[in-house]
Amino acid sequence: MKRILFIIAATIISNVIVAQGALDALTYSQIRYEGTARSMAMGNAFTSLGGDTYAISINPAASGIYRYSEFAITPAVTHDKSSTLYLGNRENEGWTKFGISNLGFVGHIPVSDRPYGFKSISFGVAVNKLNNFSSRSVTSGVNAQSSWLGSLAESLGGIYNANLDITDNWNPFYDFSGAPWKAVLAWNANLLDPLPDSDEDYIGATENIRGLQIVMGGPVNQEFFRERSGNMSEIAFNASANISDRFFIGANVGVQTLSFYDYQRYSESAVNNGDFDSRFENFSYAYRLNSNGAGINLKVGFIALPFAGLRLGASIATPTWSFITDEWDEKINANYSDGYKSQVLSPYGEYSYRINSPMRYNLGASYIIGSVGILSVDYEG
Repeated sequence: MKRILFIIAATIISNVIVAQGALDALTYSQIRYEGTARSMAMGNAFTSLGGDTYAISINPAASGIYRYSEFAITPAVTHDKSSTLYLGNRENEGWTKFGISNLGFVGHIPVSDRPYGFKSISFGVAVNKLNNFSSRSVTSGVNAQSSWLGSLAESLGGIYNANLDITDNWNPFYDFSGAPWKAVLAWNANLLDPLPDSDEDYIGATENIRGLQIVMGGPVNQEFFRERSGNMSEIAFNASANISDRFFIGANVGVQTLSFYDYQRYSESAVNNGDFDSRFENFSYAYRLNSNGAGINLKVGFIALPFAGLRLGASIATPTWSFITDEWDEKINANYSDGYKSQVLSPYGEYSYRINSPMRYNLGASYIIGSVGILSVDYEG
């Protein structure tokens, strides 16, 4: 039997609906600084400037610049905007959230009034947001050429259908190699059927058999929605020293926390359910992931003032050793025009693992132009 499928669009959407993997290790390792109003105004190019509670996470020597004790808090408003184009249909989505970018305290302790030598020490604790995962996107369109169910049916070729039945002993890591949970759920929701005279070839509920060919029954409305939320923050325990008002050194113990939530929903509905031999009306598939974790790193840095106006700074951090737990589940709902309904849920999955992010370093230089302004440049590697 020959299958005629235009699967490009279905494959694109199918690849969007994926479980977590190496891409998320990259996501959890990336830093997108927020900061205080002062540091954000400078694009967080603060490696050589210091004197800011958020800058402590960039260069531990930042607290050594202080001449007094300070408590700081920075509320933040973030707005995410997305634009999608699918099958000629463009959609825009926006999302505004409120939060706290920085909460910190620096204590300054004078040691000596002498112009040279060890002059003061500073200590601090700062909670700084390092990454914001919030985003929302939606896309939809009418597709008469391909269906996600057709793609799932194709992916199960060669797997006996008896191996797809969910039992009490099933686990979230797939008891049968090659059968992803979204396909297993579709089979158990009666959205997939075996082909005549075959136990290992399948047809989707949105497809019809015409002679020796499998074709789309008719156009379907397709919609994909994704919402992500959460953040990565660092609690920096800091100490620094001021030497001759020319050289400042500091060190941090950083405890990073991670909270990440990902919700994805994909649905298809018949434009005219009379087009489908299966009496298909609609289905929706949902995937939820909740990740939480914590990690620790060490960082040291310095700021030097070789002559009036010029500041040089550098910091280096160890890898962040993190321990993360993922919890997830999947669900499919199906409805047919003859009144048949089904809902199938996957077992609850949980998996813990470690991520060691790369070592990081920051280099910075700045020049204070009297009372006119500041030029500052940073490099992070």
